[in-house]
Amino acid sequence: MKKEELNKKIENYQSLYIKKADSPPARFGKSLYVRKEHHERIAQIISVIGKGKVSLYDYVDNVLTEHFERYHEEIVNSYIDKSIY
Repeated sequence: MKKEELNKKIENYQSLYIKKADSPPARFGKSLYVRKEHHERIAQIISVIGKGKVSLYDYVDNVLTEHFERYHEEIVNSYIDKSIY
């Protein structure tokens, strides 16, 4: 992979996930348990890449937001397919 292509991918990743969440603060959310390994990995990512400027909440919220946007159609169709109504 060319350096320019890699840099573009890095920029894209950071612009999607390494930013403050576009939602209310975590104190208005719900608790969620994640695997210890995932927690440690996310903590490392936000510490090094995010330089401590984003929280675990921000990162997870951004990942889930992008996931729901990307797979919206598949989720809706699966839901309809499995619905009893």
